[in-house]
Amino acid sequence: MTLTIDVPIELEQKLEAEAKRRGIGRDEFVRVVLEENLNPTTSRRQPPFAAKIIATDLPVRDRSREYAWLEQHRDEYDGKYVALDGDTLLAVGDGAKEVATKARELGMQGALIVYVEGSNQPRFISGGLW
Repeated sequence: MTLTIDVPIELEQKLEAEAKRRGIGRDEFVRVVLEENLNPTTSRRQPPFAAKIIATDLPVRDRSREYAWLEQHRDEYDGKYVALDGDTLLAVGDGAKEVATKARELGMQGALIVYVEGSNQPRFISGGLW
């Protein structure tokens, strides 16, 4: 089926820019957008962006002190987000964004920000079916 529609120039420019960013043609991008919006079960399986490796030479930071702190204090901070630098608690809050902002205000760019689950919560284990 061939479909011809008139769209405002601003929308056409946005469609072309997004298609170029995704590395596909404009017509293909419009077809994908229509399929995603008309068939929402398939759109949930596709991420709205393409994964992109931005660096491969960054050092891996040792987080063993943070994980030890979390293990020791997990019941105290159950259901909260925390920002840690080593075994130092930088910030606590109900949301990751709030905690990250507090950590940045302290000048800590590399803080570990994590949601804490107490010992009453089952541990997450990934892997095959049991």
